[in-house]
Amino acid sequence: MKKTNSKKEDTTNDLLRDLLIVQLGLAGLTQHQIREIVGVDIHRVNRIVKHFKKLAK
Repeated sequence: MKKTNSKKEDTTNDLLRDLLIVQLGLAGLTQHQIREIVGVDIHRVNRIVKHFKKLAK
């Protein structure tokens, strides 16, 4: 029972981090600044923020 609850919490935390990365990216922060604020790997930030560059073109 605990594993499912823990899995849900992890999924929720990951989703909230991703949403924070999106919002910070839309606010115009650099990828390095986003990484420092959110506290995740730069590759995770790059994976999400790269889509903004595609939309801007």
